[in-house]
Amino acid sequence: MLHFRKAEPRDLPDILRAVREAQAFMRTLEIDQWQDGYPEPSTLARDIEIGQLYVVAEDDLSPGTSGSIAAFAALSLEPEPIYDSIDGRWSIPGPYLTIHRMALDDAHRGSGLALEILRQAISIARADGRASVRADTHTGNRAMRRFLEKNGFAYCGTVLYPITDGDPVRVAYERRV
Repeated sequence: MLHFRKAEPRDLPDILRAVREAQAFMRTLEIDQWQDGYPEPSTLARDIEIGQLYVVAEDDLSPGTSGSIAAFAALSLEPEPIYDSIDGRWSIPGPYLTIHRMALDDAHRGSGLALEILRQAISIARADGRASVRADTHTGNRAMRRFLEKNGFAYCGTVLYPITDGDPVRVAYERRV
């Protein structure tokens, strides 16, 4: 059985496996997102340390070990500075939760786990008094764009990430909680 929880340091190897699988999957779709080594292990370890990385994991099998990680996402309650310079307009004023670094492992792609992460993100945002949930993705990531649009997110514009490799433009979305 799978369950949603905060990531722990012991989960990092499984999370990195899911990252490698997501990178390979995006490469097959000719999307240059995550092809430069992002997200780095140190970024994910920091997400775990500050309590903003969540996983969907199989039940723990024995004391001191974690079950396999099926999916993960960083759900940040901190303002995203990049979002201050949107080429477009956020339509929902007030504090927000941002979904970052979301991936499913190959075995769980298409299983509905992305929707479960979205539901949990909305629940966390609502419980913390946030007005909206925001997310951004690569312009070529049509699957993520369709997923966001299908689940109530509105296109708000584009943001630029300060990266040296690949396309820095990301399409930005928002959904009221």
